[in-house]
Amino acid sequence: MPSNTLQTDLIQGNIVWAHYPLTDKTDKAKRRPVLIISNSYSSDLDNDYIVLPITKAVRSESFSIIIDPDEVEGDLPVRSELQCNKPFTLRSNLIAETIGLLDQNQLEQAVNV
Repeated sequence: MPSNTLQTDLIQGNIVWAHYPLTDKTDKAKRRPVLIISNSYSSDLDNDYIVLPITKAVRSESFSIIIDPDEVEGDLPVRSELQCNKPFTLRSNLIAETIGLLDQNQLEQAVNV
């Protein structure tokens, strides 16, 4: 269920649980982790965040980055894959809670892929 509270304390590099809309079933959403890559200035303009999806299915695909739990200040439960070629915009009310903060080196790599 989407949150009704405004997430104003989120920053670039936060990994959050979000209600991710399904592309084949637009009326449904799945709770999954995403990485916020938009900067605070951009996010504050209209309460939207540019995010990258994270999956626990590690396939080492092109344009992906592997994230290990020790590279996150917080609670990423398993080794995961950041899908850098699939950015999308997410409204702030679809963010459920914060998981943690990605290591600065990994964040720079994700933004520059």
